[in-house]
Amino acid sequence: MFRRVALLSVAVSIVSLSGAAAADLPARAEPVAPAYVPAFSWTGFYLGGELGWLRTDPEYTTGALVFGGPFVVSSTSSKDGMSYGILAGYNYQMGNLVLGVEGDFEGWTVGKVRYTSLTGDFLTAHSKWGGSVRGRLGYAADRTLFYVTGGAAFVSDETSVPTTGISIGGDGTRAGWTAGAGVDYAFTNNWFAGLEYRYSRFESKSFIYPMPILNLGLVGFTQELNNNQVNARIGFKF
Repeated sequence: MFRRVALLSVAVSIVSLSGAAAADLPARAEPVAPAYVPAFSWTGFYLGGELGWLRTDPEYTTGALVFGGPFVVSSTSSKDGMSYGILAGYNYQMGNLVLGVEGDFEGWTVGKVRYTSLTGDFLTAHSKWGGSVRGRLGYAADRTLFYVTGGAAFVSDETSVPTTGISIGGDGTRAGWTAGAGVDYAFTNNWFAGLEYRYSRFESKSFIYPMPILNLGLVGFTQELNNNQVNARIGFKF
């Protein structure tokens, strides 16, 4: 009898010690949740630069009054060159929709465009710079932004008749409009690069000057100016 009681006491002691040892073991660690990485956002101000190809297309409609008889002739002259400049803007992203505003100022190296008029003299047109202020509407696929853009445009304007020494139009500025589309890609959280195409058209201008041949009458012409350009761009988003 005593032997059974002793064995039972030993068994209870072993079970008690096993439970206490199990209670002292460290709790099983829970798996760590992966860190949340926020989606890229295009919201913010940015500054940058652009470099590209430019073609100016002045269109002339020339009229001459010679001995009281009217003559009219039309022509278009194109000139290719380079554009380079700075840009700045702001984007605001709502879901995949991106709204923005952007301005740019560029130097143009298209040289002078010459056109031989009806009377044998030369008309010289030269645009040295251009700029624009535009709205932007885009669709963001994470770090890739597809957009359309449009707004007001400005261009320098210098037109003259070299054989007469007459400067018609002087060194002024014309206003117009511009529209285009492009794509930007953010290769870091701050830096992005892209490609953009734009067409611009500016207000027409009319000129009248004395005919250089024996002053036999007056020559008048209307000048239309438009251009196409493709720019590579790079910028820093703050």
